[in-house]
Amino acid sequence: MKSKFLTLSLLIAGILLLVLNMGVWINGVFINRGDGMDLILAVPLLFLGAVSLLGWYKNRQSPPPAKQQQWKFILRVLLINYILLYGLYMAQDFMYSDPIDFLTIPGVLFPVLLGLFLAGTILSWKWELYAGIFFLIWYGVVIWGTFGFFEFYNRGPHFLFGVVILLQGIFYLNYHFRIRPKRSLGKEGGE
Repeated sequence: MKSKFLTLSLLIAGILLLVLNMGVWINGVFINRGDGMDLILAVPLLFLGAVSLLGWYKNRQSPPPAKQQQWKFILRVLLINYILLYGLYMAQDFMYSDPIDFLTIPGVLFPVLLGLFLAGTILSWKWELYAGIFFLIWYGVVIWGTFGFFEFYNRGPHFLFGVVILLQGIFYLNYHFRIRPKRSLGKEGGE
């Protein structure tokens, strides 16, 4: 029998680690603005918090949820955190950087990246394959912008910060091809 204390501890630990991760990001982008290394070092807090919440999710009921449901839960926890972190980064960019010239190539990449991220986020709730592809394309555009344009390197999503979204895209593709149950063509119309 699972201990209620253990289950509650996992929930509290997961929430605290995710809040601490958000606090490190708030500190890094608004208070002690530096080179961003503290933001990269906060990534383990994000994953430890998500894994703690997954432990809570698995232990809160008997029998534990199926592997497919566990994957969906962890992907959604990570995605919700990425949405919040992306919003923080965009707010910092608007507050502390010069206005973007959207008629130039590096300037037009910012709304394209936001559109790709939002499309991947919306698609992730039902169509994991497309979400994974959108997140991989998002990271490809970040790499191209970072190494192709000096202006892009100093603002917008940095290629190191985007690694978590690259991983999210890989996780969605893994979920789609290896975890998700296969649907018959007759029932779902070939989806």
